Amino acid sequence: MNQPLPRYVDYMYSYPHKTAYRSFPSPVSLLPYLEQVEEQKASLYFHIPFCSHKCGYCNLFSLQTNRADYIATYLETLHKQAQQLSPLTTGLIFNSFAIGGGTPLLLTVSQLEYLLETAALFGVHPSHAFTSIETSPEYADPARLTWLKQAGVARISIGIQSFLNEELTALKRRPRQDTINQALETIRKMEFPFFNIDLIYGIKGQTVDSFLYSLEQALLFQPNELFIYPLYVRQGTAITERESDDVCFRMYCAARDLLKDRGFLQTSMRRFIHHPSTDAEISCGDEVMLSCGSGGRSYLGHLHYATRYTVSQHCIAGEIDDYVGTADFTVARNGFILSQEERRQRFIIKNLMYYMGLDKAEYERRFGESPDDIPLFRQLAERQWIENTDGRICLTSEGMGYSDYIGQLFITPEIRGLMETYSY
Repeated sequence: MNQPLPRYVDYMYSYPHKTAYRSFPSPVSLLPYLEQVEEQKASLYFHIPFCSHKCGYCNLFSLQTNRADYIATYLETLHKQAQQLSPLTTGLIFNSFAIGGGTPLLLTVSQLEYLLETAALFGVHPSHAFTSIETSPEYADPARLTWLKQAGVARISIGIQSFLNEELTALKRRPRQDTINQALETIRKMEFPFFNIDLIYGIKGQTVDSFLYSLEQALLFQPNELFIYPLYVRQGTAITERESDDVCFRMYCAARDLLKDRGFLQTSMRRFIHHPSTDAEISCGDEVMLSCGSGGRSYLGHLHYATRYTVSQHCIAGEIDDYVGTADFTVARNGFILSQEERRQRFIIKNLMYYMGLDKAEYERRFGESPDDIPLFRQLAERQWIENTDGRICLTSEGMGYSDYIGQLFITPEIRGLMETYSY
């Protein structure tokens, strides 16, 4: 009897993964890469790598600290980085701006104002660039949210993960239902144009019914976006077990069906929206993103670069210290320069994982071959995981549920080798 294929291998949302990045033999100047992407639409991203509490499942680049002087020094460094980079990026058209972390809303209102002043160095302001910020319940208070709304922030994303205390405890997350409900109600009343709630499924001890309970609770607050994430047991985190793949998949299917019944559109394995979707949302695999802050990742054409990826608190603190001590932000020291083959794989992964799928004519224009000739596509079609629709190759409903397996199939041997030999 054939063993069932795993649906949950690893998150597949970007390519190459940071664990494929390496230190460059010598610093790489950003200027020629910025010149290559001039007059293109771009995203600006500020990374705030601080949390008051590190959750058990988190392997993001974030440090548990509330040290006011430490955070202030970091923000001054981010401003210095922006002062150095902004004169080099006048050819970019920044149409979106995101502040992530960590927990960006642990910053005070005055510090958030300082961040917007820093973004303004790039000509970026929420009034003309779609602006999104992440938060957690304990910092989604009326003072901060009122300021964000008045500043023109369009999207608030809040990590809730579960509405059951025992599941939050299993995630090593602070179980404060009163804080959660108060934060969500405050956001709802503010009527931000885009309101996202994150939930996690696969928590040890979680059931289909308990996950659907959390989903129903979330819907009471009228979000128009929901991200549902499968729990992964990953290196360097405090979570050592989760529910089986079969249980996770039953949770996913139940949630998917409920959200579709409520009028949500599924745009990826994780993302469901209840607002107008436009083609502008499609990430075609060659998006331009400039990041400031330790832990942020930048995409400038062939050049991808970031702070060295690590998970342990000690190592993250060391990377932040190195960042604060950096004199020259116009060069990249750690990253990956994509070959044409790797750009092709990125294009496939980024498009195929999105519900609009891969435009066959665009693929052929870029890479000089038909995607129909790719053996892996033929294999996926035989499994009925992809289908041809109006000149596009799209995941079927079953294929969407296998996204984290399918995406891994397109990783090249070179990237796989780098990922498997990465030293944290």
